[in-house]
Amino acid sequence: MKINMVLPGIGHSGGVQMAIDYLNYFARHDNDVICYVPFTGAYYGWKRILFPKAMYRIIKSKDLQGKWISHKINIKFVPYINNLYVRDADITIATSWLTSYWVYNLKQEKGAKVYFVQDFETWGNDKENNKVKASYQLPYDLRISVSTELHDRLIQETKASSIVICNGLPKESIRKFSKINSEKLVIGFPFREKRAVQQDIKNTEFGTNSLLKFVHENPEIKVKTFGFKKPIEFPKLIEFLENPSKDELNKWYDSIDIFYVPSLYEGWGLPAMEAMARGCAVIGANTGCLKEFGKHLENCYKINNMTNQQELFQGLELLIKADDLRQKISENAIKIVNNYTFENKAQKFLELLEKLNSEGAIN
Repeated sequence: MKINMVLPGIGHSGGVQMAIDYLNYFARHDNDVICYVPFTGAYYGWKRILFPKAMYRIIKSKDLQGKWISHKINIKFVPYINNLYVRDADITIATSWLTSYWVYNLKQEKGAKVYFVQDFETWGNDKENNKVKASYQLPYDLRISVSTELHDRLIQETKASSIVICNGLPKESIRKFSKINSEKLVIGFPFREKRAVQQDIKNTEFGTNSLLKFVHENPEIKVKTFGFKKPIEFPKLIEFLENPSKDELNKWYDSIDIFYVPSLYEGWGLPAMEAMARGCAVIGANTGCLKEFGKHLENCYKINNMTNQQELFQGLELLIKADDLRQKISENAIKIVNNYTFENKAQKFLELLEKLNSEGAIN
């Protein structure tokens, strides 16, 4: 099959990583694939003045040099996503609300249209959020969502049906053995930029400030984080790993005992799954992958109120003091993630595309 995929940009995110990993899998199974990215990325409106900066970042990107994204596919940067620049194909896949409009407006010759929904992207103002919700109602031939929670929300809020294919991790990324308790416990968390205008769903500022307070009260605990770019002003008490490769990130997870995800909501939440695969005791909200397969006090620790600092501290203190509980959560986390391998999920995705190509729209 000829398969096109359209990304809004090449940024450091779980969504971009999963999309390119899927395309790599399709290519390895004898499909002709191209990934299209507009020069300006996801910029629109007045933000297009950032075009020169976006181009410089693309050219200098360590991601495209293979540090973070391991790609064998053809990534094609084009001025616009339209019929002139996108080739004819059997399938064309949209990967975000913005790309869904671009793909929807392509001619029939560009192939059956698939909307790969990785999150409920209502992060902007009311006008933009209405466009986001309307995008889920566009008459696509197939919609794929990454979690049961996201599938249900699409139906409840937009009456848009989808087929669930949960994200997975490569088998080699999943530890074979559980962790050995370290002498000095380390808490890790993902540092991610603010994603919403009205409410920061990643909740990173609250998480960072809370952990700073916690480590001041518990100086024997070490705190680490990772992210795409270290802010100019960042607390010295927190060790920052900047723009790690996949191997570097796995080693980083191996140094973590407790992994805190401060997000209020996740479409899937790849960092939590990655941490569980490396045997970390994950603490976070009942959302995304933790809602899909997380069991409180069995393979993770779930917080009810993600803006309640006292509830967070209670959970951290329990995981720190109860070695047996932390060890049990670590072992069970590895076991459950073994049921979500990337290879199985990618094969299911490919089979759906093959069915769509041979039989037509899948509702």
